[in-house]
Amino acid sequence: MSVFSIRIIICLLALNLFSHAANNEKFQWERLKFENRDAFIIMPDKHIKTQIPWVMYAPTLRGLPNERDEGWMIKHFLEAGIAVAGINIGESYGSPEGREIYTKYHTFLTTKRAFEQKACLLARSRGGLMLYNWAADNPTKVKCIAGIYPVCDLRSYPGLGRAAPAYGMNPDELEKSLGINNPVEKLKPLANARVPIFHIHGNVDTVVPLKSNSGDVAKRYQILGGKMQLVVPNGQGHNMWKGFFHCQELVDFVITHAKGKKAPVPEPELIWEGGEFTEGPAVGPDGSVLFSDVGADLIYKFSPENKKVTIFRKHSGRANGLIFDSEGNLIACEGANTGGGRRISVTSKNGKVRTLTKEWQGKRFNSPNDLAIDNAGKNIYFTDPRYVGKEKRELQFEGIFFVRPDGSTELATNDVQKPNGIIFSNDGKKVFVADHEITNNGTRQLLSFNVTKEGKLENKQVLHDFGSSRGIDGMALGPKGNIFATAGSGKEAGIYVFEPGGNLLHVISLPGDPTNCTFGHGKNSLTLYVTAQSPKGQKKQSYALYRLRLDKD
Repeated sequence: MSVFSIRIIICLLALNLFSHAANNEKFQWERLKFENRDAFIIMPDKHIKTQIPWVMYAPTLRGLPNERDEGWMIKHFLEAGIAVAGINIGESYGSPEGREIYTKYHTFLTTKRAFEQKACLLARSRGGLMLYNWAADNPTKVKCIAGIYPVCDLRSYPGLGRAAPAYGMNPDELEKSLGINNPVEKLKPLANARVPIFHIHGNVDTVVPLKSNSGDVAKRYQILGGKMQLVVPNGQGHNMWKGFFHCQELVDFVITHAKGKKAPVPEPELIWEGGEFTEGPAVGPDGSVLFSDVGADLIYKFSPENKKVTIFRKHSGRANGLIFDSEGNLIACEGANTGGGRRISVTSKNGKVRTLTKEWQGKRFNSPNDLAIDNAGKNIYFTDPRYVGKEKRELQFEGIFFVRPDGSTELATNDVQKPNGIIFSNDGKKVFVADHEITNNGTRQLLSFNVTKEGKLENKQVLHDFGSSRGIDGMALGPKGNIFATAGSGKEAGIYVFEPGGNLLHVISLPGDPTNCTFGHGKNSLTLYVTAQSPKGQKKQSYALYRLRLDKD
């Protein structure tokens, strides 16, 4: 049998399968020709007569979308009174020609079919190139953008060589025009129009890599002041995993914005204010929250039961980071400056305070800042930068140490500029560290290190770079292993949530610059306690303790 005959048989089989699927469809698909291109419209059974909310889907190719894969989402949209539409613009890769067809189809739907001017965009895979480029040209016509592993960078897929013909250019010409043709570099109009974004993207996607697509969009969009939420299913790639197409968060996001409703966001609850510089919240065995006031040289205690804040320890040694060990003892990083202890102290349950360690190789620490206990519950890792204090420095570097229960201390690593917050990963094999210099050209990065059998930290990886923005101070690990980091200043101040690979998932805004955070225990495991500046607008802004009740990690 000839190759030509085989190709004919394959094409006939494909057409037969497509026809069979069409004959067994549950929804009322209106298939039409527009500008000599295949298009579709699916109307809900019940909908308003004018200004009909709708979803623009891409890519629209033979067999896409279909009820087998996208049917669950489409069903929810239709039940909410939201129409779904799309048009086949071929392998345009977001080219101006493809964008022009989208604009004409949008005009047709909004003038002839009573669709609302603003559409919700839903991009799957290479549909990201198509819809993002159109959205950047038409931000006032977009309510929101949702994506399922969407392509957002032409360089990652299909590559400039394959994409260039669609743009009528050669690869070099396309590369020079990326500023006006590449979605990740065209986000500013969307951020200015306050278009919200939601993506779901697997962390092992090799076809459309997470880091250079959804991850890069999330990072850039946050810097531009935009709001984005990223969900990263662990162990998923570019595939037909059910979770991508049955994502309740994605559907809720689209429906909420299509209906013009306000998306629910966690609201910080002010518990206490009046501190000079609050830091290091830690939840005790009884559920009480201890936090330090570095400036006042105090450690406070908040009782959730009576909602009172009382002094737990005076003359705290300028305590900063706090944590409880498995026996209920309070471990504190005592810093430098006036009265600073420059040590790791232990306050037992009877209130007695003792020194666990204060030096390495006979040299005093700079100013212990924050700490974490390894998964075995034995060794305490702590960061040792120097931000303030006129005490003579005995160490010529700012590193990370670990101390054993007997007080013996070792250097874990000095491969860091100014270490601040520190936490362990869920499996205990990695340590996440905030490298936070406050100088203009300083390093402000989220780092990860592997933990060796000997307890040393090696294989430093930069997970996120804050550039010129205020970097991370303290951090907490969420119940599912995500990193909750206090960072940003002014309008950027908030809790920055990262997945373990360093991709920014979303930001929870706060009324003041944050310093540290910690999760509650048991039934309060999704309650996040945060130390931060008190709300602006008061005669004198102080530091405070907040509580955030989260519905997910």
